[in-house]
Amino acid sequence: MTATIAADYDPLEMSENEANAAPEETGEIQFSVMRRNEDTAFGPYTIEEIFALLQDDQLSRQDYVYYEGMEDWAPIEEVFDIQEQISHFVDDGQDRMKVAQIFQEVSPMLANGEDIYYIAVQEKTGLLTKQKAAIAMTNKRLFLLHEKRSGLELETHRWDSVTNTLMKDEGHGLATFSILLNREKRLDIPHLPNAQVKRLFQLAQELGEVAGE
Repeated sequence: MTATIAADYDPLEMSENEANAAPEETGEIQFSVMRRNEDTAFGPYTIEEIFALLQDDQLSRQDYVYYEGMEDWAPIEEVFDIQEQISHFVDDGQDRMKVAQIFQEVSPMLANGEDIYYIAVQEKTGLLTKQKAAIAMTNKRLFLLHEKRSGLELETHRWDSVTNTLMKDEGHGLATFSILLNREKRLDIPHLPNAQVKRLFQLAQELGEVAGE
């Protein structure tokens, strides 16, 4: 797929009729579709609707999809391979697009035998910012990712350097997840949904125990 075709069509640019017909914003990824060797895009579709079109042979896995945040159109089989892998990380209300971004950022850094167990995403820290921090836990390390204007800033900590983990309720369904490193440095990640903090705390206890064996 060339950049020229992608430039000819902007999935975010809709006519008045299309805008009126567009589904209400639900936080679920909306995909635009373009068949291979064609230059007409259509949609938007949800993941479930894309699967239905594939099952009915109305689309091929080699056709192209696009959603807001992608750099360019990509084959359905390539995009959905990632979407299927991250599907079990969004059970606790995580921003699916953010999880996909974190998954793609962390995956190339994984060592042999290292797997991502969980990804937590911070709620917006203010009305005027969309920046979010994220935590990715693997069976060997804990990744902290922070959005900066220059891109994602990443730091990692092996489980044997994590002395303790704490959680503190902030109210309004949010909590702070804290990490104590080598008994001297404390890192706080605030504004995480309660369900995600509870899952982080549970996994940290389990993975920390395995690392200490």
